Amino acid sequence: MNLTERSFPPRPTVLAQDLLKPQIRAGDWVIDATAGNGYDTLFLAECVGASGRVLAFDVQEAALVAARERVEEMPWVEFFHQSHGEMAEHAAAASVAVVMFNLGYLPGEDHALTTEVNETLEALKAAQGLLKPGGLLSVICYPGHPSGAVEAAAVEEWMAGLPALGWRVAKYGALGTRRAAPFLLLAAKGAQATGSASA
Repeated sequence: MNLTERSFPPRPTVLAQDLLKPQIRAGDWVIDATAGNGYDTLFLAECVGASGRVLAFDVQEAALVAARERVEEMPWVEFFHQSHGEMAEHAAAASVAVVMFNLGYLPGEDHALTTEVNETLEALKAAQGLLKPGGLLSVICYPGHPSGAVEAAAVEEWMAGLPALGWRVAKYGALGTRRAAPFLLLAAKGAQATGSASA
């Protein structure tokens, strides 16, 4: 492997997909909690195939338009123009294999429109209940801007409470950067996971 300055450390978006791909099976139900421009939506759709189901959420119409174009030949993807905090309305408890979050703002759009910490925490709690034993939760945080820093700290604190409930949790990110770098939080739901992490 030739690790160049541009490829190492891997971007959290790339790393999340690399780590999740071997764990997703054809036919799985999965959720893209923040559809954005549709890169994770497409990734999930390719992983689960036509026998699976992808639920994708975003509050911005521009995001849904972009994401739909990326998966227009994949009818097993369903989009919801609503907050990711409402995902529990669309899937049964313990039925989902993977939930992906890519927080922050939509690239190319208004940077003042970002994910909100309280809604994100509600969405994480919803994902916690929807994931089946062995399911994976991935969250990319962006602490490099003020609202993102607040959200990242809150999400990391919430995730840090999961191991006490039977989950395994890891954090991946670059160190020593000039400004706080994006990082990936990854959590696996244990077979005996119980309860809910407090916000």
